[in-house]
Order: sequence, then structure tokens, then C-alpha cells
Amino acid sequence: MYTAPSEPWDPWAPVLDDLEHRVEAAESGDLAALDGWAPPAVQPRPMTPADQQRANGILVRQRALLSRIREEQKVVAASMHAMRRPQYKAATSPPVYIDRVG
Repeated sequence: MYTAPSEPWDPWAPVLDDLEHRVEAAESGDLAALDGWAPPAVQPRPMTPADQQRANGILVRQRALLSRIREEQKVVAASMHAMRRPQYKAATSPPVYIDRVG
């Protein structure tokens, strides 16, 4: 006897779950979690409005993460630039000349 599922199967749910999990890991500092993710080559079916809203929410988080990474990169670059150019010059002693008589 066949019983209908209580909710229809959503083919986008596992895709969005995986992406959301990866974004959460990246937000926590594990940027390698984003490596290798790609959307499905063939869309299982058009996204429902709920799926689109969820995907847009994930996209907003990705853009915020990218913005944060770029800002941190600017801070690190400025810090490294300051390290290359010291604010002072090392003191050097004047040359000493020795006269030889003879």
C-alpha cells in the first residue's frame, strides 16, 4: 500500500542545505569549506518562491562575508606596508679615520 508523503520532496533543499553549511563554516573562519561547491549542472526544477528567498538570504550572507574579507585584507595590506617602511632611520655613527704616520 502506497502512502503519500506529508510534504512534497524539494530537490533544492539538499543543495541549499549544503551551501548554507559551507557559508556558516566560512563565516566561522574555515574558508576552505567554500572550495569545490558548484550549483547543480542540471536544475532539478525551477525554484519555488521559498527556495528563491532562502537562496537570496544565503547570497546576502556570502556578500557580507566577501566584504568582511576584503576589509580585513585592506587592514593587513596597510599593516604590511607600514612594516616595510619604518618610521625611523637607524642611527649610524660617523666614519672614523685613522691616520697612519710613517
